[in-house]
Parts: sequence; structure tokens; C-alpha cells
Amino acid sequence: MRYIICLLAFTFSFKCVSNEPNTIQHYQFQTRYEFGQKVLELALSKIKTHYDIIAPDRQLLNEARGEYKVISGELDIQWLSTTVKREAKMIPIKIPLYRGLLGLRLLLVRSENQQRFAHIKTAEELSDFVGGHGAHWGDLPVYKANGLPVRMYGDYETLFRLLEDNRFDYFHRGVNEIWKELALRDDTLSIANGIMLFYPHPVYFFVTKSRPKLAANIEKGLKKAIEDGSLKDLFSQYHQEYIDQANLTSRTLIRLNNPVNPISMPTIDTSWWLPNQFQVTQ
Repeated sequence: MRYIICLLAFTFSFKCVSNEPNTIQHYQFQTRYEFGQKVLELALSKIKTHYDIIAPDRQLLNEARGEYKVISGELDIQWLSTTVKREAKMIPIKIPLYRGLLGLRLLLVRSENQQRFAHIKTAEELSDFVGGHGAHWGDLPVYKANGLPVRMYGDYETLFRLLEDNRFDYFHRGVNEIWKELALRDDTLSIANGIMLFYPHPVYFFVTKSRPKLAANIEKGLKKAIEDGSLKDLFSQYHQEYIDQANLTSRTLIRLNNPVNPISMPTIDTSWWLPNQFQVTQ
């Protein structure tokens, strides 16, 4: 009898262990999310616990709907810019995945209007133009806080078409995003010369609150990837070509305030990519 009880106890214990979650499910499929997926894979490769990442085969959810599912626990993770609200409702891993690069914005404009942007040196001068912006994007308050008018739309792909149709004057994109996006379009659009925007805009992994162990493991893996240099290597692999292509030293940097950043937000180390002449203290 004692042997049977022990065997049953062992069997039950084994089943409990085998049923521990070993999957990570997210909603982010579009090209602009690819680097975050690769960073996640890199971080997980640095730890002993094995996880299977379940990624979508197409973009089924926008950021607002996807974020709701992470908050509710239906999904496990997302990687987006930080806000006070996001840090309160999910577990933030406060290691900037892009080292602040996503806060460096180039302006996509209609090619015929290139000269209209040639003289712009300040946010006040840029305020004469209307930008396009995603209705659910976390950096939307940046533009209002800096007096830059925008028109909002819910669908990412639609924003490019609306720019082409002259519904607004420019569409700000991350320096790491804009080249691939431009390559998918004809010569109707181009990148405004001589101007770039910058605001502190760190992108973190946010994990659903029901999975603190997962969050701890990802943070552990990220720190190891920083220490051994593999995260910097991955960063350069994905972004250095576009940083070089942007020719940052030839541009005027317009600095914007970001009112959505938490007061306790760690300073972003931009030394991997931002020329010394533009380094700022946040």
C-alpha cells in the first residue's frame, strides 16, 4: 500500500511539473516587430528554461486589442514603448530593446513636397504641417505636448495611403523602420532631407502579470546578452545599415519632450548609435 501511495504521489508530481507553462504567445507579426521577436529569442537562448514562442502568421490584432489581451492574460507578452499605464497593468522589463533608436524619427513625405521641409530647424516651424499618427500608439501625446498637430487613424497600412492621398503632410517613422517601409512603395514618397526628431521613447518587453517567472527569466537572459555583447551584435545586424544610410550628422536634430514616460524611467544609453554631437541627458 505504501508503495502504491508513493507511486501515485510521484506520478501526480511529475504531471504537475510537465504541465508548467513552457510557451510564450504574442500578437506582433508585422515587419516593424521583427527585431523584438529576435531579441526575445536571443534572451531565451541565454537561460536554462526552454520556452516555445507561439507567433501569429499574420497581423490579426492592432496594438490596442493586443495589449488588452496581454493585460487580461490571454496573451503573454508584447514589446512597445513604455507608459505609466502599461507599467502599472503589466510587468515591464526595463531594458530598452532599441537603445532609444525608435525615438529617432525621420519624416516620410510626398516627393513633390520635399522642398517644403528643407528649411525646418525647429518644432515651431514643423508645427505648420500636419502629421499622420496611429490612433493607439503610445507616443501620441508627444506630438500634442510639443504643439505638433496630427491626424489619427487606427490602421497602420492605411496611414501610408492617406499620406499619398494628401490627407496630411508627413508620417514620422523610426529610423530603423522607414527604409523598409519606403522600399515597399513607389517614388510617390520620400524621406525629408536634413531633419530628424528625437524624443526618449524606450521600448520594453511587457509580460502579463500572471507570469512573473517568465518576466524574470527574460530579464535574466537580456542582461546576459548585454554582458556577452550578443545583444549589441544583434542590434548592429538589424540597424547599423539604416543608421548609416540616414547620415545623421548631416541632419538637424529637433528634440521633443515625451510626457508619457514614467518619472522613474531609467536613462537610455544611446551610445550605440547616436553621434556624440547629439548626445542628450534625459
